[in-house]
Amino acid sequence: MVIAIALAIAALSLSVAPAAAKSTFLGKIAIILGGLAVTGGVVYLAEKLINLAKEVSYLVAEIIVERYKKSRLEAGIKIGLEQGRQEAAAQQKAWEGWNRRREQAAANNQPFTEPPPTFNLTPNGH
Repeated sequence: MVIAIALAIAALSLSVAPAAAKSTFLGKIAIILGGLAVTGGVVYLAEKLINLAKEVSYLVAEIIVERYKKSRLEAGIKIGLEQGRQEAAAQQKAWEGWNRRREQAAANNQPFTEPPPTFNLTPNGH
């Protein structure tokens, strides 16, 4: 493909060159080599642009991945906080119920042997 483009540019260079320049063999060779040099420059530039596009796409992908990770982390924190609030509320309710029963037993001069609720210090209650 690149060779075909190079030959096309060389032929185009030869066809648009002034008649005096292409009147000699060396003139024709110089024009053709000039066309090939232009082709090399175009190919080099195209390669650089392709590499730049790749780098930009990698950077954009990295930004998207980091934003996704951040959003998932924030969502996880919100879920964890809500679970913590629910577990704390359940613990508080258990302690309040136990204390109410203890005070009732004391007010009625009855023995109270129920052990206090245990703290749930393991994740997810396991």
